[in-house]
Amino acid sequence: MTQIVWIVVGTGALLLLAVLGYGLFGHLKRLRDALGDAQAAVAPQVQALTQGIRRAQTLRMQDGTETTRGLGRHA
Repeated sequence: MTQIVWIVVGTGALLLLAVLGYGLFGHLKRLRDALGDAQAAVAPQVQALTQGIRRAQTLRMQDGTETTRGLGRHA
């Protein structure tokens, strides 16, 4: 009789783990999709910011005011 109880408990535990694992997989998939959407939305802004920084550095180098090659005034 106790063997049957353990079989039922084990089967129930496996089913519970399967359901929880499936739910976790679904959440991870949604999180991955949301991360991809966020990266796609932010990428143009990051690119524009990077170009602006490069333009500012180029202008400083042309003016001769930047002598530390990007290390700032504290070099």
